[in-house]
Amino acid sequence: MSKLTKKEISAYIALLVAAMFWGTTFVAISSTNDYFPPAFLVFMRCAIGGVVLLFVFIKRLKHLSRSYIIVCAFLGLLMTIGYLMQNLSIAAGCPPGRCGFLVATYCVITPFIAWFVWKRKPNVYNIIAAVLCLVGIGFISMPDLLKTSNVGLNLGDFLALIGSVIFAAYLVYLGRYVDTMDPILLTIGNLFFGVIYAGLYTYFFEDSTRIVWNGQSIFAALYLGVICMSLTNILQAIGQREVVASTAALIFSLESVFGIILAIAFWHERVTASLLIGCIFIFIAIVISETKLGFLKKKLSSNVFRKIFSQIKTP
Repeated sequence: MSKLTKKEISAYIALLVAAMFWGTTFVAISSTNDYFPPAFLVFMRCAIGGVVLLFVFIKRLKHLSRSYIIVCAFLGLLMTIGYLMQNLSIAAGCPPGRCGFLVATYCVITPFIAWFVWKRKPNVYNIIAAVLCLVGIGFISMPDLLKTSNVGLNLGDFLALIGSVIFAAYLVYLGRYVDTMDPILLTIGNLFFGVIYAGLYTYFFEDSTRIVWNGQSIFAALYLGVICMSLTNILQAIGQREVVASTAALIFSLESVFGIILAIAFWHERVTASLLIGCIFIFIAIVISETKLGFLKKKLSSNVFRKIFSQIKTP
């Protein structure tokens, strides 16, 4: 195995830190339930995150064109709905760690959305991952049903899963444009339209008297906008310059793990056997779907060749 360069080590650290900050998102959102309505929080995240990214990448605006505006108007809508479903899920009582794992199922759903939209059939790894994911969701969301009760998915779980489907659709359509368009400029455009869509929703459908400004609410809004939106996108851009996509996906899958750990540590989320088993199933499903076990194949191949060469060298 070749020694990692300083650039590669920095890239791995950048991606790991990004995954960790993404994992804190759900706990941070939960802390704002008493201060911000769900759509207003999306509005604040997009506004703060967009301004910071615009400031850092102001020179990218020279490449802005009509095609960017059209694409971002559509992608921004999907992104806004996804974030809104995530916030509504937590507001409906879904614990942050549990919500994080349910939303993270977008990794497994994405290949099937791509099949529906682009007619690209999922492979055997996607199917295995989907089955494991469904089992995991069952353990997390329906412990009472597993005990022959009549209780199934609650509203918070259902909204989290809707958000997962929306995020999967967002990634499928984003993948169509990211190869030919500047990803940072796309992100800025998506956040700009997110401000418009979330602003309109909160203006017409939410009660502005619920908005509370104090030290905690301002800190949470800044944290979600600057750290969880702007910084993570910058870290992702830096990291993926040096790290292959399959490895990056494996690191990003740790987001849900960080989320449940932080929810237990800071939000005192109750750990049950069914929750733990379900999280393990979903995490394995995400790893299989995102990496297709490429890291195991690489290791196996490396071991095989090592044995062959050692036998050749042995008299």
